[in-house]
Amino acid sequence: MSDTAKKPKAELSLRQVFNILFRDKAARAYTFATLGALAMIFAIMFMNGSDVGGTLVVMFGTAALVLRWTAAPPFMLLIIAYFQLFPFGLPDLDLAPRTRVRDAHFLVSDMLIVLAVLVYLRSQYRVFGFIHQIMPAENVVRRKGEVPTRRPSAHIRPDEIAWLVGIAGGIVLVGQGAWWLVNALEFAPMADFPLRWAGPRPLAPGTRTLPPGEFGPGQNRFFILLGGLFFGVLLLRLAFGYWQLRMMNAAEGAMVLTDTSWAESHRERVRVEKWRIWGRTRAAEQAKKAEHDEKQAARKREEQAEKERKRAR
Repeated sequence: MSDTAKKPKAELSLRQVFNILFRDKAARAYTFATLGALAMIFAIMFMNGSDVGGTLVVMFGTAALVLRWTAAPPFMLLIIAYFQLFPFGLPDLDLAPRTRVRDAHFLVSDMLIVLAVLVYLRSQYRVFGFIHQIMPAENVVRRKGEVPTRRPSAHIRPDEIAWLVGIAGGIVLVGQGAWWLVNALEFAPMADFPLRWAGPRPLAPGTRTLPPGEFGPGQNRFFILLGGLFFGVLLLRLAFGYWQLRMMNAAEGAMVLTDTSWAESHRERVRVEKWRIWGRTRAAEQAKKAEHDEKQAARKREEQAEKERKRAR
C-alpha cells in the first residue's frame, strides 16, 4: 500500500460519518444522546403549543448532526429561545407570559427543556470532535492537505454519558436556585444592608408606586445578577488560584516566584542593569583612552630619546 493510501483524509465522506455515528458502539451513545435530546425538546415545545418550532428544531438539529454544521448549535439556541417566547411563531405583544417568567421557579417543563438543551449541546460538540475536529488548527487558515485532529472513539469512557447528564442536571438545579434567589431579593442602596427580601409582587407591572431610592423588579435583578457575578468570579478566582498553588511542585513554584519577582521589580532591575552596562561601557572607554594616551606618551619618549642620540653623535 502506498503512502498516499495510508494517509488519512482531511474530510470524511458521508458514508464514513454514518459509520461513526451509527456503527461505532462508543460514539453511537453520543449520537443517541443528541437525538434523544432533540426528541425531548420537540415533546416539550409541542406540549407548549409550539409544534412548528419543535419540528423545525428536530429537522435542523438532525441535519446539523449528519452534515457536520459546526455553526448550527448557536442557531438552535436562537430558534428555541424565539419559539419559547412566541410559541405560535408570530410576535405577540401580550406581556403576561413574559411577566410570568420571573415568578416561575422549578417548573418541570422549564427544567426539562433546559436539561435537554444542555445535553444536546454537549453531545453535539462531542460528536463534532469525532467526525470533524477536536483540536484547533495550528494556523488560522488550514493548510492544503492538513489533516484535522479527531478524537478516537476508543478514548470514550463508559461513564461519560452518565457524567454528562448528571452535570447538566446539576447546572439546571443551580440555575433555578439562582433565579429564585435573584427574584426573592431586592436591591436597596439606601438601607444599612443593600439586600433584603422582596415584598409581594404586584398583579400587573407598574401598579406599585416605588419610594425614592428603590428600583423596579427588572433593575433589582440586574444589580443582583451583576453583584453576584462579580463576587462569584472573585471567589472562584481565589479558590481555584489557591488550589492551583497547592498543586504545584517545587520547580513550578520556583518558576512562579521568579516570574512574580520579575514582574514586580523589572523596572528597577532594568534601570540598575542600564547603569551597570553604562558603567562597564564607560570603564572600557576610559581604559581604552588611557591605553591610547600611554602609547602616545611612549612614542613621544622614544622620539625624544632618538633626538638626544642624534645630538650625541
